[in-house]
Amino acid sequence: MNANTKAGGWALLVGAIAYVGLMAVHPSQPGGPQIGALSLNAVVHGTALVGQPVLLYGFWQLTRMMGDRALAQLALCFYVLAAGAVIIAATLSGIVMPLIMEAGRTRGASMPGPAPSDMEVLRQALQSQAIYTMWLNRSFAGVHVGLSSLAILLWSIAWPSRAALALFTRGIGVLAGLGVIAWALSGSMTLEAQHGALLVTLVQMGWAVLAALALMSARTAK
Repeated sequence: MNANTKAGGWALLVGAIAYVGLMAVHPSQPGGPQIGALSLNAVVHGTALVGQPVLLYGFWQLTRMMGDRALAQLALCFYVLAAGAVIIAATLSGIVMPLIMEAGRTRGASMPGPAPSDMEVLRQALQSQAIYTMWLNRSFAGVHVGLSSLAILLWSIAWPSRAALALFTRGIGVLAGLGVIAWALSGSMTLEAQHGALLVTLVQMGWAVLAALALMSARTAK
């Protein structure tokens, strides 16, 4: 095992634990308690934006460990798109929604251009924008869940190692990937921060922790 492979394992481990922690304290509404000059909402989503490249590096090293297997490389492609989707979702929730709320508090003074003179028109416009932003956020979050679950499933199938930890990780990955995809397709999944999204995060990041441990103890595939 080379230094990059070990670094990839640590990236997965740290990124997964951090992601679960962030989701556990995710505020149910924009804003939340203040941490210094920043709101909890800003800290959670800002850290999530930084955490995705860390996880992506770990999964890249996991893919390299699997050698030239097409399924592993395809899994990485799916995860890259999943990471992009969740970055957009975090931006909408962590940056765009607070700006809409701030515009409501300042009666449009914080908006670009002249403030609307009719406050009822402003209220209706901001409410529509907030609802649209929420729909976009949940849509991109759903894309992330589906694509990342498919990536986990493909990595688990492609994994070449027959070591005990690797086999266990593969089995859990197949169950996690298929289970989350089936739940999403059933139409009963809700991606509220403290409900469905937290459960999906626990399942996926639990697998990432196992993958990290297996990666740090694995030999590169020939």
